[in-house]
Amino acid sequence: MLEFEKWVARVLLLNSALALAVSLGLLGQRLDGAGATLVFGAALLGFLAAVFSLKRRRIGLWGGSLYYALQVLSYFPVDGGREFSVKAGVSVGVVLRFHTGVVVLNVIALALLAATGAVLVWRGRRERVAQA
Repeated sequence: MLEFEKWVARVLLLNSALALAVSLGLLGQRLDGAGATLVFGAALLGFLAAVFSLKRRRIGLWGGSLYYALQVLSYFPVDGGREFSVKAGVSVGVVLRFHTGVVVLNVIALALLAATGAVLVWRGRRERVAQA
């Protein structure tokens, strides 16, 4: 499981580095001011979480969970109102169309959120056993 934990941290590092490149305009189309700020903040959160995860700190796994949770759902209204979207470095989505808008479920972020959660549960159990 230790190798899986390292893999999760490395994937988080790669994903957040790609998101940082997108937010800085180095990859993909240029984002508007508010969108770029939101993506930059999320990418920086993911990058710092990856660094802490690689140092085997639990706070890194919690930060990674928050980073992926922000990416799981995106909402785009039909009328052009308020939308919510944090684009990841890599995303594959399932699109759900409704009469008021479009919801995108990022399945890669969902899978990585589940993997990070599994590592958190494993670490918690291992620490409780060590204390006993």
